[in-house]
Amino acid sequence: MTSPRILCLYGTAGAGHRRAAEAVTEALRAAGATAVTLDVMTYAHRAFRAVYVGGGLRLITRWPRLYGLAYRATDYHAVDRLVRGARARAQQLSAPHLLRAVQAFDPQVVIGTHFLAAELCAAWRVTRRLAAPLITVITDFEPHRLWQHAGTDAYCAPTPQAADRLVRDGVEPPRVTVTGIPIAAAFAAKIDREAARRRLKLAADRPVLLIMGGGLGVGGIDRVARSLLNQPAPAQVVFITGVNRSLRRSLRALNPDWIVRGFVDNMPEWLAAADVAISKAGGLAASELLAAGVPTIVPRVLTGHETRNAQYFASTGAARLADDADKALTLARDLLENEAARDEMRLAARRAARPQAADDVARLALRLASARLDFRRNDYVAHPTVSAG
Repeated sequence: MTSPRILCLYGTAGAGHRRAAEAVTEALRAAGATAVTLDVMTYAHRAFRAVYVGGGLRLITRWPRLYGLAYRATDYHAVDRLVRGARARAQQLSAPHLLRAVQAFDPQVVIGTHFLAAELCAAWRVTRRLAAPLITVITDFEPHRLWQHAGTDAYCAPTPQAADRLVRDGVEPPRVTVTGIPIAAAFAAKIDREAARRRLKLAADRPVLLIMGGGLGVGGIDRVARSLLNQPAPAQVVFITGVNRSLRRSLRALNPDWIVRGFVDNMPEWLAAADVAISKAGGLAASELLAAGVPTIVPRVLTGHETRNAQYFASTGAARLADDADKALTLARDLLENEAARDEMRLAARRAARPQAADDVARLALRLASARLDFRRNDYVAHPTVSAG
């Protein structure tokens, strides 16, 4: 029996979508599938990549209020209907070779962990250019309308609340499965804290404060660092800056006692070593922190998707929200001095965590791959709030 061929599509707008695709691919391969990840931006025009990735990041970091306004506006039904068609046509024109690449792989199932991949493939499903069923894996805790498209065969929701929102928006309940946000299997493994600290060359007798800004090294790390300069360090301070080299250089120059790392491939160990984290509220980062059971402080965010992610994260009891960098450090210091509060947050994190999410997505994909599909037009999602574009 040949192994099912499954294609996981992501977009390089932040590292989280890629990590989710890689986690699902890892689970699929472990189950015997032939699984491949593909970045949709590889097949996009250079100008589109520059605007979509670079322009989007500049908008989030320089004009967060404007980004938040646009994010909230496009989640309204009327605004979504107004912009959906033009956006879909522009995206199809901007990635003319992606469909050919997808068809060349000849997948039995396509999985999208980024809303751009989901929207492109859903349109091809509706127009019958893509025969394989489409699974959309939502990697934020709130399923914005950008994730919802006619032509989607199944949705993997991060939480029961997100699943309810999808159904309210008109998605048929059988198409929605609550899986959680896929993370690498390594985050579910139990790692001994003392052993992790030895491997990372951290002092065993001092607490560890881990400060992260996601794969792009954004999320107010610089503001937290400046605030930290004005007060005694409450612990061993570790910064993880991702691919942001300029931030890494500036942090090292600010204080040679800080431990500063860029992109790391052993994040589960750093989380195991940490007593408290200060982190942005990306869907993947929050899911990893929940799985690792790390009490977390989230500095104030103004961007749309991370505001909702932060609100959900705090609602679990595993994170606390801070209005600014000074408050974030005050909350972190309080937690470092209060073991009972940390224990309570660790328990809350593990209650909310879904470390098996990638396996659950993989099982759904394998079921779809083995099912005999009927590609009648009325099999597609036709929920009232979403048009085919």
